[in-house]
Parts: sequence; C-alpha cells; structure tokens
Amino acid sequence: MLSVEEFIAAGLYDPETQATTGRLELLRWLEAKDFTIAEMVRGVSDDSLGSMVGDRTLVPGRRMGGDEAAAIAGLSREVLDGLLRVFGMTPIESSPPGEIGVTADEARAIGMFGSIGSMFSNDEATSFLRVVGSSLARIGEAGVSLFLTDVESQMIVDGTSELVLAQAVEEATGLIEGLSAQLDPLLRRHVLQATERTRRAMVDQTQRLRYRYAVGFVDLVGFTAISGEMDAPTLSAFLRDFEAMAYDVVTSAGARVVKLIGDEVMFAAADPAAACRAANELMVGFAAAHDHVLPRGGLAYGDVVVRGGDYYGPIVNLAARLVDEAVPQELLVTNALAEATTACQFEPAGRRMVKGFDKPISVQSLHTAMPT
Repeated sequence: MLSVEEFIAAGLYDPETQATTGRLELLRWLEAKDFTIAEMVRGVSDDSLGSMVGDRTLVPGRRMGGDEAAAIAGLSREVLDGLLRVFGMTPIESSPPGEIGVTADEARAIGMFGSIGSMFSNDEATSFLRVVGSSLARIGEAGVSLFLTDVESQMIVDGTSELVLAQAVEEATGLIEGLSAQLDPLLRRHVLQATERTRRAMVDQTQRLRYRYAVGFVDLVGFTAISGEMDAPTLSAFLRDFEAMAYDVVTSAGARVVKLIGDEVMFAAADPAAACRAANELMVGFAAAHDHVLPRGGLAYGDVVVRGGDYYGPIVNLAARLVDEAVPQELLVTNALAEATTACQFEPAGRRMVKGFDKPISVQSLHTAMPT
C-alpha cells in the first residue's frame, strides 16, 4: 500500500486543503483498482482523476497502433485509417504516440463495417458510415452532457466528496454495458419506419433519389434577445423544453423531426396533412409555453433529394425562406402544399419575393389543421 507521504510527494494530496474533500479516499480507491502513481499524476494534470475508472470502463483494453489494429480488423492500414476518420475517432489517453489508439474490440467492429463496401459502392458506403459515426458522436456528447448537468454539477455544489463523485461516474458509465443489444430492436423499428416513409414518398422508380415530401420549419422570434439574458442553467432548460416539445408534437402528428437548428425545428412528412398538423401544433405549443418569444413558420411541398437522413433541394430552401417572410404567429405555405391536402384550411397571403428565387412566390397562410 502506498503511503500518505508518497501521495504528498507526488503532488496528489495536500493534507492542509484536501483533508475533508475525499481526495485521500479517492486515491486509495484508485490504488485498489491498480492505478499507478504515474497514472494518477497524469489524471491530475488533465483533470480526469475522478473519471479514470469510468474512462477505463468505457473503453477497456490496450490501445494499439494502426498496423496491429489493421491486422486484427483484416483491413489494409490505408482502409483502416480511412474508416477511423469516417467514424470521427481521434486519439484518446494512453494511445501510442502519433496513433489513434484502437482497442482489439474496436478493430474487430471496424473490420465488420469495412465489409459494407462489398454490397454498396465505396462512396455511398462511406457516406452511410459517416452518418453512423456522427450519430454515435452525438449520442456520446448528449450522454456526457446529461451526466455533467444533471448529476455532477449538483454534487459539486453540494460538496460531495471526490470519492463519491468518482463512484457516481463509474456507475453512470456502467450503464453503457449492453446498450447496443438494447438499441437493436429500436434501430430495427426506425429502419422499418424509414422504409415505409420512403416507399410512400417515392417519385423516381429508377434512380430512387427523388422523393415527394412536405418540409417545414418553425422558429422562435425573439429567442436571440432573451437567450442573451439567460444564465447557463436557464438557457439549458429552455432548449431542453424546446427540443422535447418539438419531438413530441411532430411525432404525434405523424411527421419526423429532421433536425434542430438553434431555435428552429425542421420537420418533414410524406403526408402534407401531417406536416400541417405538426406545424399548427408547434405554433400553438410554442406560443403558449413562452411569453417572450413568438413562433413563425414555413411549409413547402414537392420533390426533394434524401441523403444521410436529411433533405435537400429547392423545396427545402423555399420552406426555410418562407419562415423569414412570415410575421410572428404566422405560418406560410406554398400553393402546392395547400392544393395537396383537404385536411387543412388556408387563407390567401399574396405573393412574396423570396431570397434565392427569381420570381414572386404565391403563398397562403395556414388557418387550421384538422386533427387525425
């Protein structure tokens, strides 16, 4: 067992300032888990002492160089390096100098993904894997943010000991175990839903690139001004509630949230009536929930290109521009959308010169959207 004096000599413990913080207990706990003095010193230097056990739980195993990892993956070094970039992997602690630091489990997983190229073209397979990598990165960022804001920050405010905080980190990272198996049925459901959506929206039966969707945007006028007056916890709570309402309302209406862009939500539906319901409920919900911001929106209907879970083309651009044309609490739609559904009521709203379009666009204002 290491002595207190050794901890002091290494700069890990100061009895005058840390006698009641739980630092010594944390060091003893790390020692019992086979961390060395050198590793603890490194943990102090990069502010990771309390998360060292959690970090090891998250990514267990030796970090290998690229040549060794490529051999395990059954790939060339060039292909492995390309896949590492596609998945957004960067060097982590204890990686060999100049290397990403891949574990054996990671190498085997990447090798399996590398086989996707045998079914699809290399460019399209790479594009798909970028979506997978960026989605995993977002899940990782969201998970870390959840723990920091909802657990760790309050524990620090409460004066929780360093040992108890480190144990909470270990417990939280333990939740990752088995996550992939739990996500499997949910992923399958989303793949089927995407299949059914594209089947309903398909336009081009040959190239399978063009689809007909109603695309909408709703944003909050006044958000920029009030967000500058919010402290971090208040702003975080506001964005959490905004996101929750967006997903709940849009999904309930039968549409899909494509993405959130600051204070704006983008959504899409193969059924124009579903898009109208989603837009209407978003407008009503946001207006009722916040006194100092007012929603406005735009909807357009037509052919779009679908890639990587996102939507592109003039119809998308037009819907986004109509938001800028709308006044607060107004939702503008194109004539094509109004003509595509009998489940909504519209009122003429004139012709607008929309940025990026050469000719004036005739628009209507959504009055009501009938429930399903």
